[in-house]
Amino acid sequence: MKYILYISGLIIFAGHLFAQENWALQNSYENSKVLAWDVDPMGKVILSENDVLKKLDTSFALQFSQSSKRFGEITKIDARHSLKTLVFSQNQQLIGFVDNTLTFQKDAKDLSAENIAYATDVCYSGQTNRYWVYDADNSRLILFDNSRLTNTEINNLASLTGVSEPDGIFESHNQLFLFFKDKGIFIFDYYGTLIRFVEAPGVVAVAVMENNLYFIQNEYIIKVNLKTQARNQIALPEKGIKDFRIYGKYIFFLTPEGIKKYILNRE
Repeated sequence: MKYILYISGLIIFAGHLFAQENWALQNSYENSKVLAWDVDPMGKVILSENDVLKKLDTSFALQFSQSSKRFGEITKIDARHSLKTLVFSQNQQLIGFVDNTLTFQKDAKDLSAENIAYATDVCYSGQTNRYWVYDADNSRLILFDNSRLTNTEINNLASLTGVSEPDGIFESHNQLFLFFKDKGIFIFDYYGTLIRFVEAPGVVAVAVMENNLYFIQNEYIIKVNLKTQARNQIALPEKGIKDFRIYGKYIFFLTPEGIKKYILNRE
């Protein structure tokens, strides 16, 4: 399963993230079978485990639960738009949408019927009616608008990056970020022009906020200023972290045991 991090509409202060290390665990959700997850703009966790989609409130109490058997195993959740969360089943090649009660909407998209050879990842664009699809067999990214193909397409990604398949994709501020665990992060503009490459071998998970890129590498969170290229780092609160999300002063981690919500106190 591939992990990728996308943050939209959340406020983060660099002083919180890179102050002296003082982690405090706030909440935890113990389940080692989390398949996909995200944090919505209200700070609520949406996750998939087995054939069930769940939503936790800000205290990690179960708020909603919905069976996903008919949709298939959910391998990607993008909750950047709180009223319409995107879910993706790689096995079934389906993109679906759920509302804030996790009720599946009727506008699911069968990618096999849209000239997509085999999709391995998807992500929202800046609007709820737009989303990107990565077609692994053809090494290309395609933008859908209102469930229809647009003229926006980025081809020959393997040639541009030198890597066959990204470990994750996401869009932020009209830029596309392709994340490769063995290499680093490639940044494209909205029209497919390569803007920058950030070298980060061994990177585990990635986030972007304004002019800063954040990623996990070697048991640290690294912050890279995309304008100056300056880097800072802070040690993680525990080992084995696979993914993370940031919401204000809170940082959510996906660990082998489940999902944990920490606060990084400023000293």
